[in-house]
Amino acid sequence: MFYLIKRGSRPDYHKAPFHPYIICDNRRVATREVGPSSGQAWLWSCCGEYEGWLLERWQGLDIDYGNVVYGFDLPDGSHAAFWRSSRDWPDGVRDLIAQAIWWSNKRIPAWLLAEGVKYSPDYFTQQRIQDIIANDNLMGGNRRLIPDHWPQAE
Repeated sequence: MFYLIKRGSRPDYHKAPFHPYIICDNRRVATREVGPSSGQAWLWSCCGEYEGWLLERWQGLDIDYGNVVYGFDLPDGSHAAFWRSSRDWPDGVRDLIAQAIWWSNKRIPAWLLAEGVKYSPDYFTQQRIQDIIANDNLMGGNRRLIPDHWPQAE
């Protein structure tokens, strides 16, 4: 499963590197990164390359489709449901994926790499990703080794 997150706005006091669009492959990590409703994040999920992206959270509000997923219009005019293939993705979703940072220590799947997903270029974010995946918050404590397939941090 893959999760695309469009984070809410960055607080003024936030001085660390900030990546507004991320994709991860772990539900626990996605739930943590989406945060509470007050953060106004968006969340889509997808099973794989040939599957659609399902909008699960809209501007911080969880969407309950009931037993059957069906589409409906949201207050901002966007549509809640699946986007079935890359040809069907609204331009906004394609743009988000193309700007997204891969929030996992695994390799980026080829189909997401082709859409423009990138590894984090900065050391701080690389360490935070490792901390989050390990489910702890060292925050400047022990440094974790980064995977060989990640770029050399700036």
